[in-house]
Amino acid sequence: MIPLWFRRRRYLRFTRHVAGAIRRRLIRVVAVFAALFGIHVAAMMAAEGYGLGDALWLTITTATTVGYGDISASTPLGRWATVTCMYVFGIFLLAQAASDAFDYRALLRERRRRGEFQWRNMNDHLLIVNVPAQDADAYLVRLVDHVRRTPALDDIPIQILTPGYPDGLPSELVDAGVTHYSGVAENTPNLEAANVATARCIVIIADEPNDIRSDAHTYDILTRMAQIRSLSGAPPAVVVAEVVEDADRARILGAGATTVVRPIRAYPELVVRALSAPGVEQVLENLFTHDADRLARFDADFENLRWSDVVVSFVRGGAGVPMGYIGPDGVNTNPHPGDLCSGHAVISLLDERLDVTHDMVQQCLRTAAEF
Repeated sequence: MIPLWFRRRRYLRFTRHVAGAIRRRLIRVVAVFAALFGIHVAAMMAAEGYGLGDALWLTITTATTVGYGDISASTPLGRWATVTCMYVFGIFLLAQAASDAFDYRALLRERRRRGEFQWRNMNDHLLIVNVPAQDADAYLVRLVDHVRRTPALDDIPIQILTPGYPDGLPSELVDAGVTHYSGVAENTPNLEAANVATARCIVIIADEPNDIRSDAHTYDILTRMAQIRSLSGAPPAVVVAEVVEDADRARILGAGATTVVRPIRAYPELVVRALSAPGVEQVLENLFTHDADRLARFDADFENLRWSDVVVSFVRGGAGVPMGYIGPDGVNTNPHPGDLCSGHAVISLLDERLDVTHDMVQQCLRTAAEF
């Protein structure tokens, strides 16, 4: 681990040094070329008697090797100036500038690929902080895909802050327009480089879904984020944080999270729901437990009942809120209120305090048939 870290630090210093050297060399080349350009224009005006426009035109066509030949230097001084300024130095410097520009662009592309480039114009974006320790690629692909299929988030730019992709993001994420900055989130400069101050939505993913130490990392990240956003005067963002230990939920919310969710790696959609409609994630989480709201199945035959009547009769009769039913064609979820339904079981959302019996369900169905 230490040699890899050391090599990466050396690579970062090397690429930054090379980028700076190319920039400085390019600036020098452009400055010298501009000076030669000006000298040649002045020489054409003095030696050939051309006006400023013709002198500029001759200099440009000569430097770019186009050479239309409509005007040219005819005096010995003008020709000598052209050979010296343009042929000997100008064309060489122009080629050198083009080569440096291509090298610089190639280096920038490599730095973007490796997550070493700071996207200074990134704003109003979704920032995903950290990635799961296992199966990160599959999780992120599903998460991004669901973001793109959510109307409120379908066009939001997405950036990931993680040290997990030193050699570049998977092609599926790159094709989806995702960018990343390589670095640990427990570092204020890295959070600033990932433009946390201008993010519209932020997701903090727990390193390990079953390790309560992940909550300490999340708390540290939230504290740093709050400080950065406070100093920048940024408007509030939707911050969804994964929390492993239920006892830490209040602490994480107090540190700046808008909402918290359990790390459920099989359903990244839960995180997206918390982003697009904060609050619904609590209802969805409760469905997975027996500590609060729960779904229950009640076996009972019924025929040609309007679904809205079934819902009303169950709610009034204290049998929960019907979410669907099981009929001849299988499970039907959230039918249209006007649909006539027939089946042999009702699936209802129950409060933990409700104790629903079979007789209560039968009575609710009889009441629905009387409407």
